[in-house]
Amino acid sequence: MNHILKNKIKAVIVLFSMALIASCSDQEKDFSGEPLVTYPAVTVTSVSPSTGTSGNIITLTGTNFGVYPQASKIYFNGVLADEILSYTDTSVTVRVPQNAGTGPIKVKVWTNTITTADFEYSVGGTITAVSPTSGNVGDQILITGQGFGTNASKVSVKFSDGLVKDAFTGTVVSVSNTQIAVLIPKGAVTGKVRVWLENQIITGPELKVIAPPKGKYVFEFDDSTDSQWLPAQNATSKIEDGKLKVTFDPVQLGTTASKRRADLYYIINSVFPSPGGAAKTKWVQSPAYPILAMKIAFTGTGAPKPGVGNVSLDPAVAGGINAGNNKYKSDYLAQNVIYYDLSADYLIDTELATRQFKIADIVGGETGYEVDWIRTFKNTAELKAFLGL
Repeated sequence: MNHILKNKIKAVIVLFSMALIASCSDQEKDFSGEPLVTYPAVTVTSVSPSTGTSGNIITLTGTNFGVYPQASKIYFNGVLADEILSYTDTSVTVRVPQNAGTGPIKVKVWTNTITTADFEYSVGGTITAVSPTSGNVGDQILITGQGFGTNASKVSVKFSDGLVKDAFTGTVVSVSNTQIAVLIPKGAVTGKVRVWLENQIITGPELKVIAPPKGKYVFEFDDSTDSQWLPAQNATSKIEDGKLKVTFDPVQLGTTASKRRADLYYIINSVFPSPGGAAKTKWVQSPAYPILAMKIAFTGTGAPKPGVGNVSLDPAVAGGINAGNNKYKSDYLAQNVIYYDLSADYLIDTELATRQFKIADIVGGETGYEVDWIRTFKNTAELKAFLGL
């Protein structure tokens, strides 16, 4: 009997506790009196500058902003600013959001809100279209709009799926007041395209970044930790200033009459595995991308070919155009570019056991060479357009 009575008492206590918790929850939900915690009133004494456009940095000066930017929300004419750059109790710097429009700035910190006088918003540059709307790393896209200016040094284009601070910057090929040509950079992902005009940021439509098709290669040597190509014959190399810099074996540099050699290999399977470089998948030579081009300059002369020496591509097929020395096309030597047209050598997609440039029999003042990039193109017209010619 006592056992049953104790269980009943426990049950009553549990039910009472549940009712009390539910009552407290309802009270908290419906509470409309004084807040349990009060925060000091926020003041804004100045907004500088008081005019601007998207991407401009604005400083709000005042009191009681606190020290937690996560507790703050700042609106420009009702549009939430998504980037607070610095935050102290008396000063906040924030970037003007896209399409804010003229209107007051509202600052909300914890439970307090203050509204300033109108911030005058100017439209500035605009983006109307991005073409094409999809592409892969290395492809060129055109951004159409107004107010871009003509000074390429004041224009940059960033690609990301988030804030501008996480973006990758593309190479700007050309700029006019209504159009920007830019290359999709390594690391770019599907997301909004953003154009920086000095301190204005314009957000454009989404660009879909897709995987490159077979046969399309883009090597830009902008990551010192990512070896893609390595020299042979005891030459040394480093990736620096956006270039692959190769120095001939010091033994070969004994006299200017000595022959030097430092073949350049794309790392495939057992060819120069780690730690020299991680093995890559086999090179696919595709008839869709038959033009293989390289921007190269020999150290000591700056020329794209040695004064005396040979540059050749590993044989494509017996008797092919690459079977001999210096069989590269020389249309763009003025741009330090040599290229090979392999359209007659590969009629189907072909996996290669190796891909190399033979750079040998160098006699003269050259101490090495520097490669800016290695790329494949659909045709010579695409290469020419890439070179801006």
